[in-house]
Amino acid sequence: MKKKSKIPFNTPQGYFDSFEERLVDKLSTEQTTMPKARGFTVPDNYFDMFNDKLTNKLSKETKVIPLYPYNKIMAIVASIAAIFIIFFGYDWNSTEELSFSALANTDIEAYFENNEFDLTSYEIAEVLPFTDTEFSNMLNSTLENENILDYLNDNTIDFEELNLQDNE
Repeated sequence: MKKKSKIPFNTPQGYFDSFEERLVDKLSTEQTTMPKARGFTVPDNYFDMFNDKLTNKLSKETKVIPLYPYNKIMAIVASIAAIFIIFFGYDWNSTEELSFSALANTDIEAYFENNEFDLTSYEIAEVLPFTDTEFSNMLNSTLENENILDYLNDNTIDFEELNLQDNE
């Protein structure tokens, strides 16, 4: 199958065969397409008064708008300078050292509650700091014998091994 081209511009058959002869015939005839009268005319004494008109127009002061206004250039330079100051003035390697004392007690407690470490209370007590105020608060509080016995009863496996009957 041959695809049919759809070109909208066509030339008649044999158009270029006799083209040169027709062109020579048109040019050789006396009838020309150029008008015999001039289309444009120059006013009388135009070039005599031209210099005077030109000097009058040039002598008048005209408002000149600069192509490169300095205000815009200064604004661009100031913005580039600000970018450089920010870029080189910023301390990119500032790392603030975190310390244990900077953490809040609630954060530490929440961390230990949410994570299991398989540490005993004795191991945790060895690591945590123990201040004098906490120690004095513990010494000032009085524990009753009943509370101690209840605690031992709930938290010991073999209560009879403690031999508490002799000390009562």
